[in-house]
Amino acid sequence: MKMNDIKGILGDHVASGKPHLKMISCGEIMINRLPYSFSLQNIGAGSDDGLCVTLSGDDIDNGRIRFTDLIFIKTENGKSVQERYDLPLITKNDGKRLYQLRLDKLHLQEFDPSEASTEEEFLGVLSTQLTFRVTPLFEGDDMPEVMLSVYPFGDPLTGSATEWKKVTSDEDYFLHHLKKGRRKKFGRRR
Repeated sequence: MKMNDIKGILGDHVASGKPHLKMISCGEIMINRLPYSFSLQNIGAGSDDGLCVTLSGDDIDNGRIRFTDLIFIKTENGKSVQERYDLPLITKNDGKRLYQLRLDKLHLQEFDPSEASTEEEFLGVLSTQLTFRVTPLFEGDDMPEVMLSVYPFGDPLTGSATEWKKVTSDEDYFLHHLKKGRRKKFGRRR
């Protein structure tokens, strides 16, 4: 692919000279006590400035939703390696609380638009992906939202990846929604 083709798909930030994170895999919903994974790709320039993972929202601020740790899963020499970090609850200047982990020493590799045609190139592409896992702790009948944001310190304003995710205490969430969908789909047959 040519750089203009890639810029057309991913945007001008690919050639901006700054890191830019894009969410490439993110679960549908966070479920109480079940691991929730999300993956990102740096689609911009490389950076040695690190990044920051933040989980925030009203229900984190008031203590209804909690998180205890964060697992960073990286690929080294074709193998998956996990690093566990405490996920501290911090208080901002405005008094609101959020979970935030600063990974100051994390190197973001530059986005390489070349196609991976060999096993070595494919492993190189995998090593540029960032995968994280958190486990929410939440009890309640409602489904509050959490803002999940990851931003590179090399460009925190325009290089961030942000998603809003609902949280449920229904550990059988997917089974219940599958049953509801079947009733709607098959309920009118006789």
